[in-house]
Amino acid sequence: MNSKIIISTLFTTAVITACSTIPTSPNAPIVIEQHKNISAEPTTKHNLARLIKQKDNCVIEFTGNFETGKATEHWIFKGDQLISAFSNVDSEVEKKQTVFNPEDTEKLKNFDSLKKNFKASHLEKCH
Repeated sequence: MNSKIIISTLFTTAVITACSTIPTSPNAPIVIEQHKNISAEPTTKHNLARLIKQKDNCVIEFTGNFETGKATEHWIFKGDQLISAFSNVDSEVEKKQTVFNPEDTEKLKNFDSLKKNFKASHLEKCH
């Protein structure tokens, strides 16, 4: 009986050690900051805005939940420059992707409004 306990303990220790020493990729995206239920357009029941640092840029990922589904927007930028943006709608009524023009005045206003939800020190990591 004691040998089964010892073997089990050694196996568990080896597994825990192996899992805790697996290196993470230096290029893996990192969530820097996130907020729930921010004030945003369009108005949603529940939403989540996340600032994500990638290797060469940052992304603001905004997910809003509606009665019939959800929409997720991705705003890809570096510094103050919006590189690209798009929205995925997944609802009972439709499933579609819309690509935004990063030079459109209204889209830039939405982008700036989303950025205001994050700390300036965190946005600095996106330069």
